[in-house]
Amino acid sequence: MEELRSTEVLDKEIETDARKKAERILLKADSDGKALLDNVAGRITAVKAEKDSAYKRKIEAFQKDQDASLPLEKQRFLVSYIESAIIKGINEYLESLPESKRLDLVMDRYGKYKDIIGSKKVNAYVFGFKTDDVKKALGKYGVPAVSCGQIEYEKSGDDPVEGLTVKEGVILETDDKTIRCRLTISQIVGELESGHRAELASTLFGGRLS
Repeated sequence: MEELRSTEVLDKEIETDARKKAERILLKADSDGKALLDNVAGRITAVKAEKDSAYKRKIEAFQKDQDASLPLEKQRFLVSYIESAIIKGINEYLESLPESKRLDLVMDRYGKYKDIIGSKKVNAYVFGFKTDDVKKALGKYGVPAVSCGQIEYEKSGDDPVEGLTVKEGVILETDDKTIRCRLTISQIVGELESGHRAELASTLFGGRLS
């Protein structure tokens, strides 16, 4: 019996000792786990703060760039808007004219080239206008033309103006092909834009744009 009691006491001691060890392990595990979580939380907070600071710097830099570019973008938009409005106004004006008036506008340019052509014979290439009307105009303006025929606009060599819808003109080329003159609507409009842009904008907008 004494031996049996000794065994029971030993078992209880072992159980008590094992329980205490388990409690210590759990306490340590809980403590280590809490420390780990605290450490992770601390790291997350630190990383977040670092990222927030980096993002803030990027946003501030982006905003600075945007603020710096806004005046330039505004100016570009304004220039584009004025260009479009001028071309629209010119298109409406030209389309309101009879074709005969537009032909007169074109043929009036011959005065710039008359002395250059001199007595040389020229061939006339027409686009947009009727050939018979151009023949009469050539005689009226004293152009020494030996021939007059149609040509496709794409092959005319005219300098197009962006947005211009009226594509009409007469190309004069000397017989020896040494001189080529463009009497075209786009040439008139191009010169008008480059030489009188400010006046056109002022007329259209009355000084309201700045």
